[in-house]
Formats: sequence, structure tokens, C-alpha cells
Amino acid sequence: MTERRYWVGIDIGGTNTKIAIINDLGEISNLNRIYNSTIELTTTNFPRIIAVKALEIIDDSKTKIEGIGISTPGLQMENGSGTLFSINMPILNKFDMKGFFEQKTHLPTAIINDLIANSLAEQKFGAGKNTRYFLNVSIGTGIGHVFIKDGKPVIIANGISGDSGRIILDPNSTQQDSSGLVGTAEALCGVNAIEVLAKEYYQDGQMHDAQQVIAAAQEGKDSIAYEVMTIISQRLALFLVNLSVIYFPEVISITGGQTEAGDFFMKECQKEFDRLSASYFHNCLEMMERKTQIEIVKSKAGGLAGLIGSIVPLID
Repeated sequence: MTERRYWVGIDIGGTNTKIAIINDLGEISNLNRIYNSTIELTTTNFPRIIAVKALEIIDDSKTKIEGIGISTPGLQMENGSGTLFSINMPILNKFDMKGFFEQKTHLPTAIINDLIANSLAEQKFGAGKNTRYFLNVSIGTGIGHVFIKDGKPVIIANGISGDSGRIILDPNSTQQDSSGLVGTAEALCGVNAIEVLAKEYYQDGQMHDAQQVIAAAQEGKDSIAYEVMTIISQRLALFLVNLSVIYFPEVISITGGQTEAGDFFMKECQKEFDRLSASYFHNCLEMMERKTQIEIVKSKAGGLAGLIGSIVPLID
């Protein structure tokens, strides 16, 4: 019988921080949440509270812990010590989180970007399991991606695979993203894009937020919501084709709120992806002697993926 190994995973978010013990199967125990609204968010206080809670969990579990993995939002410092720049958690900027936790816990600590953590969890335990060339795309308010080859994320700069949300899908569009660029993947596939389309298509003067449209599409009784989310899925397909000619993945996993619109969302995305790419990927992948169809699937790791993925670098 194989003896399980254990680590502490920490997933820091703009709303709350999750802390748990995670084993080498990705199984979670002793899950705790610290809500940011309940504590003083300062560079000195926040890490201290997280470290104290982590030590409490370790003591309560009476389990041999091999290390601590921490997922943080934003660009990472090149030396792997923590966050370089985060919009959601600016108190972490340029703070030596790795050094702080290793001093407090006397355990090896790994710090990675939250999207990287999410993608590592999906590759190791979810939709990308046993896949050599894996692309994970996150869609929500913003858009991002991580490419993983042979279990290792491809890092371009500061702990991320690149800022693909800025890829321009329509140079004639007037819709702006959060960076002020127009016609980008974020501008045309993100949450704001859903609301822009809803305003155009409903024409009833009412405010239709993205969650309402997604829920209505999922229920299957609102033809306008269905049409709006179909357009979003087709735009997403164009974005995925652009990424795929760079990475040639075997599997593309999509995570984020838009995927909750219903099964049709993923099916329409795959259909449009295949139409746009024609036989190009089939022919290329066949020459490479690889799986000849790029499969687009909904992520499986769920809402705790960032927590689970935080410890993957320590497992490997």
C-alpha cells in the first residue's frame, strides 16, 4: 500500500484565502477560509494571520507535512519569492512571502501565480490528466491562459505564460478591455462583452448582467440569452484557434463563469473551432504523430483548483 504524502496549500484571493492540507492525490482536508473583510489587510498583518492559521492546521492534523504551496494573484517576482504586482491584493506587492513562510514554519515553500496553480491542478488531477500538451484557458471578467508541457507550465515572464487577453480578435471593434485596448479577447469574450450584447439584443431598457444571461441560457427558455452566449462561444473559438497555432495542444480546458451557460456553450465552441481551423490541426498533428483532434472541454478541477494546484510544484 502506497503511503500518502501531504502538504499545506494556500490560495490567496481578493475576497478570501483558503488554507487546507492536500495529499498527493489532490484530496483536501482541514479546509479553512479567512475572509479579507474580517481582518486588517496590511503587509505585516495579513501574512502573519495566514501563517498562524497554517501552523494551527498542521498541529491539529498531526500529519507529517512536507512543505507549503501558496497561490497568489498577479505577476510574480522573477526569483519566486512572491508577488511583483497584483491589482486585487496590492499589499503583497514585492513582499518576500517565500522567505517569511519558511522562517515561520521551517518548511520549504513554493509561490506561484493563481492561474498557474489552477492550471496545474487541472493538468494533474482534472481534464488534462495524462496529457503532454495541455492548454488551460480562464474566462471571466478577464481572460488568461497557461500552457503546460510534460507537466511543467511554460513561463514567459514574471510567473505567467503571457497576457493572451490582449490578443486582438476584431481590430474594427470599439469595445475596450481593462487595459484600454479595443477588440481584444477580454473585450469580446469577457463578462463585459456579455452585458454589451445583452443590452443590444434585449432592447427592453432593463439591465441584464452577465450572471442573469448565463443563468437564463442554462435554463434553456430564453432564446436571446442562448444567442448571446452562442456568440461569446464562437468568439472564444477564434481566440482558441489563435492560441493553438502557437501551442498545438492536445486538450484545451476552459474554466470560468461563461462555461456555466450550458452544454451547448462548449459544443458550439468546438464546432466553430473546427470550422475555423478546417483540417489544419488534423494534418499538422498527424505529421507529428500525435492525437489528431484538439479537444475543447470544460474544466473538472472546480472552485478549489487554485488551492490544489498550489502544492503541485512541491509534489513534482
